[in-house]
Amino acid sequence: MSYQVIARKYRPKKFADITAQEHITRTIQNSLRLGRVGHGYIFSGLRGVGKTTVARVFAKAVNCSRMIDDQVYLKEVTEPCGECESCRDFEGGASLNISEFDAASNNSVDDIRLLRENVRYGPQKGRFRVYIIDEVHMLSTAAFNAFLKTLEEPPAHAIFIFATTELHRIPATIASRCQRFNFKRIPLSDIEKQLQSICEAENLDVESGVLQLVGRKAQGSMRDAQSILDQVIAFAIEQDNERTVHYGKVAELLNYIDDDQFFEVTDAAAAGDPKKMLDVARFVIDNGYDEQDFLEKLIEHLRNFLVVYNLRSTRLIERPEPVKERYQHDAARFTPSVMMRMIDLLLQAQKELRFQFEYQFRFELVLLKLIEVAHPSVPVSAGGTSQKKKSATQS
Repeated sequence: MSYQVIARKYRPKKFADITAQEHITRTIQNSLRLGRVGHGYIFSGLRGVGKTTVARVFAKAVNCSRMIDDQVYLKEVTEPCGECESCRDFEGGASLNISEFDAASNNSVDDIRLLRENVRYGPQKGRFRVYIIDEVHMLSTAAFNAFLKTLEEPPAHAIFIFATTELHRIPATIASRCQRFNFKRIPLSDIEKQLQSICEAENLDVESGVLQLVGRKAQGSMRDAQSILDQVIAFAIEQDNERTVHYGKVAELLNYIDDDQFFEVTDAAAAGDPKKMLDVARFVIDNGYDEQDFLEKLIEHLRNFLVVYNLRSTRLIERPEPVKERYQHDAARFTPSVMMRMIDLLLQAQKELRFQFEYQFRFELVLLKLIEVAHPSVPVSAGGTSQKKKSATQS
């Protein structure tokens, strides 16, 4: 039997299994209970947060025989049963009532005209024919216009669900005819819990910090996190009898720069130590880390200091407890205005590095400038010590 990737194997099959989108699943379930199912929906949000998954569960629910026939089950459970003929056909990929289209590759007027012709035919079984159109923003202007009349006066048996990562590209004439749902970025803690349950189901032991590292790399996308976990398992488990995923191997695979390196930068800036700053730059370059990625994470590092300074709390920082404690301890070393100037410097450097040569020199220069931002009256010399310290030694 062929291997099935984690993202497909553990894809939610009911509303209760969908992570961090309760505001959407609750609304849809209530509409099912009340019999107020609309004909057009737009699901927008970051990639991999559950847009197509919710659409598929919704499509399965509106045709579930038990939900249609059993009013008590509909009112109290409001989930596709997974056991009736309609649900089994859906799970087996044999349902004729659900059609999925990729608008990125079917974006012409002819494709929409063909869809309009098919919409006229009612469902073979169940109550609705559901059309899920992914990446709908890729449709051409002419294709959108061809869709208007059908969307304005659809057949009673048709439901259209449009999924997109770029809501602003959908014409207002289309958006105004649909119910719009904005999917949230999935919190790191929820991603960790889901990954932990997957690891338990796969009989895997993971070292502390591994799942948080995977979740941070995914940046709020559950599908990305599951795909990264697949990759991590393939890299970390070398023998069939080995079932432990080690932090060191995961950090190596993901080319992850530990938080210690970012604290080294702020330590060097606070101490006015250019030698230490250049050592960090050398570490990044020698280990093949991407300078742009390092600067992006360094900006996040400084943002965490601002959070601690302004909230007097680490609750918005997604890090292990020892790292949070270090943020609290070090936050007093800089004023918010200095941190903001550092961030401005790094943001500008990010833009310039994209179009400049001599990355190594410019990257080192950016880090050295952080010292001047932290100590504006102490210029940095090429010899590795500040001019002020040097003159004091001579006297």
